[in-house]
Amino acid sequence: MTDIHCHLMVGVDDGAKDLDEAKEMIKLAKKEGINEIIVTPHFTSRLKSLYHTKFEEIQKIALEEGVMLYRGCEYKLQDAISQKNDIITLAGSDYVLVEIASGILAEYVLNQVYQLKLCGYEVIIAHPERSFEKKDVEKLIRLRDMNVYFQLTAGSFVGLFGRRVQKFSEELLERGLCHFIASDAHDSSARKFYLKEVKRYLLSNYREKELSDVLLFQNAQSILKNSEIINIFTTSKKNLFERMFNR
Repeated sequence: MTDIHCHLMVGVDDGAKDLDEAKEMIKLAKKEGINEIIVTPHFTSRLKSLYHTKFEEIQKIALEEGVMLYRGCEYKLQDAISQKNDIITLAGSDYVLVEIASGILAEYVLNQVYQLKLCGYEVIIAHPERSFEKKDVEKLIRLRDMNVYFQLTAGSFVGLFGRRVQKFSEELLERGLCHFIASDAHDSSARKFYLKEVKRYLLSNYREKELSDVLLFQNAQSILKNSEIINIFTTSKKNLFERMFNR
């Protein structure tokens, strides 16, 4: 599996608190079957001067554990706009990971996302299931129709953020508003990876057998290859009979 959203870098945001925790997170990732991680610290004005050194110190640890790391960043939308000529993209691709503040999806926000698209970036919205609600679905569909992509959090599907977020995650998935599932891991305990759990969850609850492979690997590989091919589809849950007999 490939994780495109992870706060593994030490001393730059609310992710790994020290190198020991970063190493523990990398070990946990490897145990879950994650072989590639795009490291995505929250952007700050201070980050760029530290990025190279901080990335190299965790990259060395990851290589010893057999995990490949790639550079990336998570931007608030306003920061992405202000930095649009010098964005740290995901693995050096055209894809940029953007967080939009909770509850804010006004018309001007859609226009700002479109501005990033005009600059040549492929925009991925981070964790919409935690930032928005059912009332926002039509605007999310408009973004999807602009070829904007959505990254949902593995923990959301397995109940880490509560039942409401879990149900909304399912709705977004079933309506074709989920293109990537990533960990958004911040530590080695409460906010860990959950990719193995979500893979089991998808295989147990949804009809399309290829669903987990697309959302946890194939689409992420398109980022690493800087390919425009992102698999997009709707899905539906198995009924009780199908779940009982694993069909």
